[in-house]
Amino acid sequence: MCMDAQERQSAIATAAVLLAFFVLIVFVATIGGGLRSDIRSEIELVDIDISAEALGISEALLNVTLYLDNCGSAKSGEIDVMVKAYDTDTNLFVTSDETKAGKIGGREMNSACTYLKLPKEGGYKLQILVFEDGECIERDERTIYGLENLEPPSDAKIAIREIDFLVETVEVNGEQGKEHAIVNTTIYIDNLGKDVRGLRALIKARDDETRLIADKNWDDLGFLKEGTTTLHYTELNVLNGRDYIFEVQIWQLERIIKEGSGMVRLSPFVNRTVILEEKEKTVEILPGVGIKDFMPPGPVPEAVPRPTPKPAAPGFEALSAVFAVFAVFVVLLKRKIGGV
Repeated sequence: MCMDAQERQSAIATAAVLLAFFVLIVFVATIGGGLRSDIRSEIELVDIDISAEALGISEALLNVTLYLDNCGSAKSGEIDVMVKAYDTDTNLFVTSDETKAGKIGGREMNSACTYLKLPKEGGYKLQILVFEDGECIERDERTIYGLENLEPPSDAKIAIREIDFLVETVEVNGEQGKEHAIVNTTIYIDNLGKDVRGLRALIKARDDETRLIADKNWDDLGFLKEGTTTLHYTELNVLNGRDYIFEVQIWQLERIIKEGSGMVRLSPFVNRTVILEEKEKTVEILPGVGIKDFMPPGPVPEAVPRPTPKPAAPGFEALSAVFAVFAVFVVLLKRKIGGV
């Protein structure tokens, strides 16, 4: 009996030790998990840079760059930045811009840029908001004045180095059986001056024989860095079997500052008919292309009806006709009486 009591006490003690060890493990795990959950990101808006440039006589472009610092150890959630502009005189909302800064790692810094197009008059209050996973975590304000003092930029110093053409595909119009070629135009542009943005290119395909525009397209050139060559692509739809002059016009502030052109000959890819001249024989050649082939697709405008001329009011001409009929009647009557 005494031996059984000792064994029982030993078993109870062992069980107690195991239970205490298990409870300790659970407690440590719980405490560790709680401590780990407290490790979080700490996003701070540490600095704001604001620059401006004139887009023309009446508009300016504002560049607001935000510097974000993650002071915490954990990686942040999705960071979004929004900048709003309010008129300082009326406090009315003018415009806004937002951008994504992505996720910022622990103990790291990132920047985000926003762009605001504003009239060059008065002052503006800028409200800066920083969001993490949709929740606003930081906000700040800045006030700016004097945009009307910005000088409009001079003409961008650019050059069109080369223009390449590539026929991507040929489509057949099921109704008329006409072939149309999709021509990819690649423009190589050298920026010989300072960084510039806001340029646009107008690309036109002009038929070499008729001088009519077959297709055209506008292309935004985006940001052109100083001393670089950039490539810009556009597609034009033209009738196959014709020769075209592809014209490129670079626009800045509603003015053309640079032009270029290239030739695309598609006539060698269609059948040709050679007519031999013969004396005293007239040969009529039907055109291979109609004027409607150069019209843009879309509804045909209704023809404006011509005004119907009003009948002239009776005047001297009508009286003359009446007298003439009366005279003929008198002559016939006299002949009849004389015959009787």
